[in-house]
Order: sequence, then C-alpha cells, then structure tokens
Amino acid sequence: MLSRPWRQGVVAGGAAGLALVAAMYVLTLLTGLRPLPQLLQGPVLDLMSGHLFGFLIDTLQHAGKVVEEAGLIFTMVAALAGLGALYAVLRNRRPRIPYLAMLLAAAGWAVVTVVLLPLTGDGLLGLNEGLATPIQWGILFAVYAVLLEPSMEALAPRQLDLRRRSFVLRTPLLVGGLGLAVLAVRLLPGWYNAILRPPEAGASGPSPEITPVGNFYVVSKNFTDPTVAAKGWVLNIHGEVSTPSRLTLDQLRALPSTTEAVTLECISNNVGGELMSTGRFAGVPLRELLTMAGASPTATTVGFRARDGYTESLPLTLVMGAPEILVAHTLDGAPLPVSHGFPARMLIPGHYGMKGPKWLEDIEVANSDRNGFWENQGWDKQALVRTTARFDSPRDGFLLKAGLTEVAGVAFSGSRGISAIEISTDGGRQWSPGNLKAPLSSFAWVLWTYAWTPGAGQYTLKVRARDSGGQLQTANESGSFPSGATGYHTIRVSVSR
Repeated sequence: MLSRPWRQGVVAGGAAGLALVAAMYVLTLLTGLRPLPQLLQGPVLDLMSGHLFGFLIDTLQHAGKVVEEAGLIFTMVAALAGLGALYAVLRNRRPRIPYLAMLLAAAGWAVVTVVLLPLTGDGLLGLNEGLATPIQWGILFAVYAVLLEPSMEALAPRQLDLRRRSFVLRTPLLVGGLGLAVLAVRLLPGWYNAILRPPEAGASGPSPEITPVGNFYVVSKNFTDPTVAAKGWVLNIHGEVSTPSRLTLDQLRALPSTTEAVTLECISNNVGGELMSTGRFAGVPLRELLTMAGASPTATTVGFRARDGYTESLPLTLVMGAPEILVAHTLDGAPLPVSHGFPARMLIPGHYGMKGPKWLEDIEVANSDRNGFWENQGWDKQALVRTTARFDSPRDGFLLKAGLTEVAGVAFSGSRGISAIEISTDGGRQWSPGNLKAPLSSFAWVLWTYAWTPGAGQYTLKVRARDSGGQLQTANESGSFPSGATGYHTIRVSVSR
C-alpha cells in the first residue's frame, strides 16, 4: 500500500507535521508564541460569509470554535503531509540533492513567515511580535526536517522480514503518536470544557436576579483570550479631542463611578438559549471621559479597540445622550474576571454583547463612520436586543407530577423593559398571563412565574413577552444572523399521575 514514494512521503510528512504542531503548542506555553491556527482565525473569519458563520454558530454554539481550531490544525498537518510527499518524490527522482529535507523545511518556514504571518497582522517574518518569532518558527521547521528523513527511511522498501518491517514502521507511528498525545493533553481539556462545561451550563432551575459570576456566560472570537496585566495597562483616549489622555487602571478606578444592574445577551444566542446573564457592573460613564477629553463637536463616531484586535464603534450622539454606557472595571463588587475583559471593557446596555469590547485599550473619537469586527462579517451594526422570553423550569423533556407546578423563566427586551408575559400550555392555541417580578433596573431582565395545574398527558408549552410599549415579540422563527434569533421558546413535557 505504501510502495509508492509519494504515499510514504504523506505518512512521514504527516507524522513529522504532527510533531511540529505539537511542538508549536508547547512553545506557546513556554515562550508565548501564538500558534498558527489562532493567528489564522481572523483571516479565516474574514473569508467566511456572515450567513455561513451564522449557520455554524446557531448549530454548533460553543463547539464552533473547537471545530474551527481542529479544522485549522488538520489543514496544517495536511499541508505538512503534502510537503512530505514532495520530499519523497524529489528524493526518488533526484537522490543527490543535498539536505533536501532541510531545504523543503526552509520553504515551509518561508511560507509561514513571509506569506501567512503578514496576513494575520504580525508583519513580515512575524517581526511585529518580536525577533524571537521567526527564530522560533525556524526551530519548529528544523524539528520537522530532522524527523522527516528517519520517518521516510522507516517506510522505504527493503529486503526485510515482516517482523523487522513491523519494527521499522514504528518510527513514524512513534513520532505521530507522540505528537497526537501532546496535542491531546494540551487541547482536549479546553475543548471539553468549551463544549460540555461552559460557565452558563452550571446554572439550573429558575434564574436568580443576579447571575453568579461563575455561571455568567462567556463568548469571544478567540481560541485563547488575552491575559492583560494591571501594571502597565493604559486606556488611550485620542482622536478628535482637545486633551488626549492615557489613563492607568488606578486612575480609571479613582474617577467617579456608576453601578448598574445590566443583562448582557450574545447576539448568537438561540431562542431560549443560555447566552444571557445579569450582573452588577461598575465603571465610569463614557460620556464623562469624552467630556474630560474635550471631544470635538464635529466628530461623529467613537471607536473602540481591544487587546485581542477586536473593534467596535458607536455614534457620538448616542454616547453623549446615554450615561448608562460605561467603561466598566468591576463586576459584582470585584475586578472584572479575565474572561470578562480585565482590566476594563465597554458596557452598552440595550445592545447585544458584540457591541461591548472586552480587554479595552483604545478609544478614538473620529469624524468618519467605521464598522466593528462582526459588522464586517455582515452582522447588524445597531445590534439592538430583540424582545425574548425563555423557560428556566421545567426544562424541555422533563417528566412532571400532576398537580400544582410553578413554571418560571426570564424575559428581556434590552432597555425597552417588559410589560407582560404570556404562557401557552396547548402549543399556542390559548395564552394566559404570567406574574412578573420588578426588575433590578431598566437594563435588566425580568423574572416571571406561572402557576399551572396539569393533568396527566403530553404538553407543548410556549412563552412570549411584550415590551413596555405593549409590542409583542415576533413569532417568526429566524436564526441569529444578522440581528439576533427570533421566535417563541417552546418546550415539551410529560405529566404523570
């Protein structure tokens, strides 16, 4: 089966490629080198249509990033396997080429450092990240070259008995197996937690008014989120302002702050989904910072940039008329957790979470409009929260006992408020009002309950909400792209005697 040289090269190159990728992730731990799949994530998203990305997010949720990273790793190993095939063909036809494996490894190094790294924003040779970057990539491809030749030798046809042949084959199997083992140890725990144990999955039963920080949903565009040290961090406020400033974290915290109970929801949240949480955030009103900086009256836009390269923007008129828009530095009385944007993030009540960058570093007042990261993929620039309601208890598929049952959930309409909640226990033919608890603020969700006394049988329950203006949420079912998912949350339960 492996008698043809190119086939032997694919196996040898794939084994050496697995070792290179594994070494890359080890260097990430030791030196901070950013792995190529993480670097290529942005360009890949740029190429992906908003409709396709929206479909993947709606279908896969947290698993989407895992599939993307695994796919990029597979593509990288496949490319290195292809390089191994080329090595095998050239070695067979031109056996006298000296240092062939090293020459091809150098070509691979050049593709990464001269073509791919500039595409990711790291500059030619990756020098934007420092001189160590091209050196480390050189080391990685040297590892590939050193392992490629013995792996190829082990697969070359020889006059050997089957037992000897089996022993020789162990070289590429050992190299590839060790690479897979390292990748499994390095990546599988994080992938498992992302898919099966996200923070919001730890919540059960009716939602509390304030979500415990450990259960507050976490979403970002990154495979690995940045860790920003408080020491040395500054918030740069510049552009069309008379007094540009650079605030340290201590200086930001020393300014008069506002505390708000705010519900955040991800724009990719499915109907009835768990990517919605409420916390008490404290921070400085953005309009106060811009007033201190002397924002130009001719400016039109406030742009934001985060440590991870994420960008967003808001109209200046919206900011100056909304004291609730904060540069937040505290969540539930403690510094923001790393996953929620420490040292500071934008908090923009009434809008989906995509409008509020985490790990904030730069605020620029400008006189021209600009799109944010997801808006360049076709997502809604306004990102206003749609009216939604969900069941928290019971859950879909539950088996209940006949008799009095309290049905509970939450409803949210951004900054528009909730005036009514309605529940149907017969699939939407008839509707009954539920009871609302006063929200903690005009930017927080509303907790609702409904007393239900069912008999034995199968039931289809639906819930819908009206905003403070009496507007009923839409029953039309749509995915999250481009403006947030719509439809009525529906569950089915069984009731026994």
